[in-house]
Amino acid sequence: MLWYDSRAQRLRERSAVWAQNQKTDPDFDGLPPKYAEELQKNILGTVVLPGDPEYDTDRMLSNPRFSAYPQVIVYCEVETDVAECLRVARALSMAVVVRSGGHSTAGFSSQNGFLIDVSRMNDVCISPEALRAWVGPGTNFGKFNAKLLPYDLHTPGGACPDVCVGGYMQGGGYGFTARIFGMNCDQVEEIRVMMTDGRIVHANAELNPDLFWAVRGGTGSNFGVLLGVKYRLYRGSTFAGFSVRWSMQTDAGVQDTATSLAWLQENFMRTGAPDTMGYQMIWAFEGPEGQAKEPVLLMRGMYRGTREELQEKLAPVLALPGATLQAIYDPQQYIDLNRILLSEPYEVPEFPADMTPMPPPEAKISRYVAKPIDAAGWKALLDYFRTSPSPYTIAAMEIYGGAIARMPKGENAFFHRDVYCDLFFDVFWLTEQEKETMLAFIAGWEAAFAPHWTGQSYQNYPSPDNPGFADEYWGDTYWLLRLIKHKYDPINLLRFPQSIQPLEWHPPGPGFPPGFRGFEDPIQAIAG
Repeated sequence: MLWYDSRAQRLRERSAVWAQNQKTDPDFDGLPPKYAEELQKNILGTVVLPGDPEYDTDRMLSNPRFSAYPQVIVYCEVETDVAECLRVARALSMAVVVRSGGHSTAGFSSQNGFLIDVSRMNDVCISPEALRAWVGPGTNFGKFNAKLLPYDLHTPGGACPDVCVGGYMQGGGYGFTARIFGMNCDQVEEIRVMMTDGRIVHANAELNPDLFWAVRGGTGSNFGVLLGVKYRLYRGSTFAGFSVRWSMQTDAGVQDTATSLAWLQENFMRTGAPDTMGYQMIWAFEGPEGQAKEPVLLMRGMYRGTREELQEKLAPVLALPGATLQAIYDPQQYIDLNRILLSEPYEVPEFPADMTPMPPPEAKISRYVAKPIDAAGWKALLDYFRTSPSPYTIAAMEIYGGAIARMPKGENAFFHRDVYCDLFFDVFWLTEQEKETMLAFIAGWEAAFAPHWTGQSYQNYPSPDNPGFADEYWGDTYWLLRLIKHKYDPINLLRFPQSIQPLEWHPPGPGFPPGFRGFEDPIQAIAG
């Protein structure tokens, strides 16, 4: 009497298709059908193999630049689904990567091997009296913010509503209100993680503190499969907003903009700006559709207070050369203001409505600004930006300081605390010829910024070709992350091109940081 069981019906249909695909396709490189059948039988979710009608859609990420071919994709719906996936992957010694939203800027959310997709694990359980929420890893910020809305609660999240909690939090998590409250990973009080052997582990400041430390900034798909995140929430989900604009159409405008950036860096970034303000500086090309786009610098942000207070705080900024107030917004819901700041009067970047594909292929590079840059240095960077072959090129300065800097360095694996901002550069293309041009242009930007760089990059904006990623993302804590990786995933089942490599602990000796010698177990360094 299984006629009423849709899962059983799906299994019957898919088993025949999988067997036929393997039989007729000499290049079939999917999970062996017997394993696929067993997996589909044992889980609530969905197994997708090469040859399935949805495979070519399901294997793709948000960035069409990347095109991986997993041997199997599994959409997990409950925790036992994840355990079954890991069991099969261990049996076949298949590399596993976890995808929550598919927004990895280096394409690491999909690869050849076993792809566990947790986008359907997106429950949100809010305790408004306790100011806490348990959130599934596949929850995107559109849903999370909408769930918080009726309670007038907030926690800092991503600007893009499609980005999901899982990967975002594990890489740090910056947004418009991060300067006010801290990075997204700083709001986490507890996590639930499935180990590669199928065990579910809870971790917080007292329980498995090493795992708790590492997951908050150590990036996803490294230590286990994230199942749930317990967030701290804040009362009040309304913010005032603003947009200040500088034109870079003329040489004089560029000079004014560079002078303003030098002043802002010294007086309004890491220090100087009110801790109740979060903002970004966006370099873009804007203008009415069908007309030539003008290079501009936009300062857009949120303020936790009244419109009148915001106007007072912005006064020194508006006194800078070339600064004009583009807009100021009364306090309103975060979810609405976040959309306005990235789309009015023009979207950032401003793609044509009929562009295909949408979004187009993209390359991004992140560089932390950790030392002062004078006006001449800023002008050289702005001049380079103005030479972009494409009007869709953008750069953005995600401003730090405030609550981000107040979190003690070493409190979690996200160590970029004493910087001015993350400055990322973003290029797009549609054709192979444009791709070659734009990749050359972003390489030129990397060279132009090199004199100002101190070696840190934001791990949530990885670049696919980056042999120095470990030092850039984690600095001198990488060796400790490797030890924690070995403790929780000793067989290195979770792996991808920039994953953390396991390191087995041996007694202290040459090569270990002197500050950590004397610990019987180096993971005690976290508590110290």
